[in-house]
Amino acid sequence: MNPITRLFIYIIFSISILLSKSEKILLINVIVVFFVFILKRTLLGQFWKSIKPYMIYLPISGVLFFIISIQISTKSIPIIFIDVLMATTRLLAMISIMTFYNIETKSQNLLIAIRSIWFSSGLNIHWVDKFILFFEMTMRFFPSIQENWIQIQRSQKALSIEKHNSIKDKVFYSAKFIPDFIILNLKRTDFIIANMLMRGFGTEARRSIYPYLKFKIIDIAICLILPIIITAIHNLA
Repeated sequence: MNPITRLFIYIIFSISILLSKSEKILLINVIVVFFVFILKRTLLGQFWKSIKPYMIYLPISGVLFFIISIQISTKSIPIIFIDVLMATTRLLAMISIMTFYNIETKSQNLLIAIRSIWFSSGLNIHWVDKFILFFEMTMRFFPSIQENWIQIQRSQKALSIEKHNSIKDKVFYSAKFIPDFIILNLKRTDFIIANMLMRGFGTEARRSIYPYLKFKIIDIAICLILPIIITAIHNLA
């Protein structure tokens, strides 16, 4: 399946969960989420690590919202309880489904799919190539930049005598090293730009793409039919 189609399926299903106003439609969406749990059971270990903070935050926020609603709302307590429960369930189901997407999907593949569609269109607009390249470079080099920053922090901790316990002290302490960190990465940026110019970026007509991910007829059919099915379910249920 094309990465764009996969992202579209997850997004349209998340929208369906958020728009579930009746208990019946919400129950259908929750059942679908449980089926996803079964299909993606090999990813449950990573899933629980990612969703653990939300399992604490959502119930607490639901209780607070319930208490506030009792004080200011004219609705009865059972109705308020059902509304809060449905809202919490919708958020938890949507976060769960998108967490599975983040775990199993590589952002690089999505960018390759976008580039493949752009390449197959035959259009030659240079600023669009630059826009896609910006995201590609960000996805490719951000992890290494983040690792460099962590290494610098560890080195500073090993060399520093004074300890910084408060958040304010840590922020000011880290801010002192940001200019040096930027200068170090500017040299790397110049090296990358020089390599790109040597490879002909900006002078050639278009950039090619490999691997080429074709947007097939089945992908178009899914993107057209799925919203119709979701809309029909919400209108008929």
